[in-house]
Amino acid sequence: MEETLATQTMQDCQADLNVLTVQTKIYNNTDQVLTKTKGSEKNKYNLDFPEKIDANSEVNLCLRNEEKGKKIDISVYYENDYGTVELIIHKTTNPFESSVSAITKNDLIDDVVLLKNTKFELNTKVIIAESLVTVTMRNVYHFLNELKGHIDGDQIEMGGGNLFDMINYAKACQIFNTRLQLRPFAIIYCTSTEEVQRVYKGAISNNLAIRVRSGGHDHEGECSGTDTILIDLSRMNTVEVDRESGVATIGPGNRFERLTTLLAEQQVMIPHGTCATVGIAGFTFGGGWGPWTRSKGMCCERLVGATIVLGDGSIKELSDDADLQARELLWALKGGGGFSYGIVTALKLQTFELPRELIRFEIEWNKYETDSDAKRLKIVHKNTVPTIQFLKEWEDVINANRGLESNANYLNSNEKLIGTNLKISAIPAAENFDANTVIHNCVMYGYWDGNENDLSKFIEKNFKNPQTYDFRITDIAGKKSYKAYGSNMMSNWDRESFHTVKQLLKGGVQVKSSKSRPISPDLENPAPHKITSCLVDAQGLGPKGHEALLRSLTSPLILDGNREMGLFTYITLGAISGVFYQSKTEELESAFPYKDKQYTIQYQTWWNESLERKEEGQDNFVYDRINRALDWMQVCRDFNIPNTSGAFISFKDSSIPTETYFGSSYERLKEIKKKYSKDNLNHFRTRKTII
Repeated sequence: MEETLATQTMQDCQADLNVLTVQTKIYNNTDQVLTKTKGSEKNKYNLDFPEKIDANSEVNLCLRNEEKGKKIDISVYYENDYGTVELIIHKTTNPFESSVSAITKNDLIDDVVLLKNTKFELNTKVIIAESLVTVTMRNVYHFLNELKGHIDGDQIEMGGGNLFDMINYAKACQIFNTRLQLRPFAIIYCTSTEEVQRVYKGAISNNLAIRVRSGGHDHEGECSGTDTILIDLSRMNTVEVDRESGVATIGPGNRFERLTTLLAEQQVMIPHGTCATVGIAGFTFGGGWGPWTRSKGMCCERLVGATIVLGDGSIKELSDDADLQARELLWALKGGGGFSYGIVTALKLQTFELPRELIRFEIEWNKYETDSDAKRLKIVHKNTVPTIQFLKEWEDVINANRGLESNANYLNSNEKLIGTNLKISAIPAAENFDANTVIHNCVMYGYWDGNENDLSKFIEKNFKNPQTYDFRITDIAGKKSYKAYGSNMMSNWDRESFHTVKQLLKGGVQVKSSKSRPISPDLENPAPHKITSCLVDAQGLGPKGHEALLRSLTSPLILDGNREMGLFTYITLGAISGVFYQSKTEELESAFPYKDKQYTIQYQTWWNESLERKEEGQDNFVYDRINRALDWMQVCRDFNIPNTSGAFISFKDSSIPTETYFGSSYERLKEIKKKYSKDNLNHFRTRKTII
């Protein structure tokens, strides 16, 4: 007797304990019809499958074999322009012998779900779709077509078919941390808020992920991304200062070298950073630590307004005088990260007047000198001082009169020290570590409001034994000499220069006054690096904290000779404590959660900064050492240093939990994101955005 096979709709398909039943639902999620091919005719069961399955549709089938002890075998073929699919179903009364599978080829993919498998019943779902690569590239194609007539061709950068285009695209993809190589589908250079709005809405309507870049200095590369649409704001670099209010309206594409020079020409300034090539936007939204922090606070405290494109594509003007949504979003941008809440296309920052005299200076302890065979730079134990001594002296300087309640009491609080950081270089592990005697190279950097004579008196008063350190004035500025502020006062404070190391190995010296010395060629260039951070609590490190910090800087993972190969490992301590936060903490309205901290601790590892090392490519012996240096970073991230907490989002390390970065502001920031950013599908996301 021949087997009987019946086909019904799913809703008519009732399970029968004595009848072998296959229920299957086939989804055609492509935009083309799937047509049954001739190969399907070899199996008579396949005749009940439809000849065609329409695009973006589904069919429901119920197959029965009422012959006791029999089986159901199905092998049916479909195809369209994207590829072929073979659906194979085998059902017997033994569930362990029953199976369902789909074999797709070319640009089709499948997903098979087994919903139920009993003695007599097999229930399955089969989804046929185009390759996600095909779908995504079609979306990119549609997105770019939609931009025609609205965005000029020279505003779009994509990888092309010839060498010239490939080179230009690779250069356009470059971010500051060259450890991370990211390749967006397209880079769109926007020049206005309306262009940002159009590009953003076009990207999300075509189901494409976005990233936003202004300066490109995100240490974890979250300002870009592979397989994304990168909205580049570098051409949005206007600067306008309202002389009456002192408010500067600044485009997000401005970098500090140009921006500070333009502001200084008008005798005003904002609390900028220490690296000339950093962009204003990400710097401000992450808090904005720099050489003005002790005196003027973080840059985010000066943010009084912004223009932002929200998740639904609408444009919103933010200020403290606007509605609740605007006020809450503005609060979030003051140190709560930027991309989480929208795309900021203009910042309004309250400027301050520049002092009559401004001095940029350095103090160096335990200098490196060339050893006898001129192959290594060593700390020669002559006129050295234990690290703990100048670390405590530096802490005393930034915390002078900490906790006083009235501005009137700040006459002796070192308020002339506008800002400072302290760099301490890591060294190989000592045989007998002693926190009271261990010696590291150390450089203090600072801005001073006043003349050279007063600065010299300040240094003599606060730092003992002048024979143990070198004091260098690196630049002097005043209201009549701020013309080249960006290039003279803004060059990187703490990054070491392989160019300088080579000079020292050849017997050179570092001059005490470097006003006419050009910036070392590797200091402002992109380079591979890794960074992590924490902050020192209000009560200070204390003896146990000091010991732990210095122990973290004395490690077997730091190899002798690293510096000579251009591999630099060190920390920088950035002063927060000063007249600004000592006097204004309670009245400040910002998301920056670390107003009461003494200073930041930033662990850093940099390599391949110089052209000489970059040209060596993979033939560079530094690669024998990088993994150990990165291991050191990981150890330091988890090092237990008493009286420290948190982490600074501008010194981003993706391994640190997001909540740690935002501390007491975290819950409110999440609520603002959910309630006011109009970004229900979280298009504004990277690894360390607030959600």
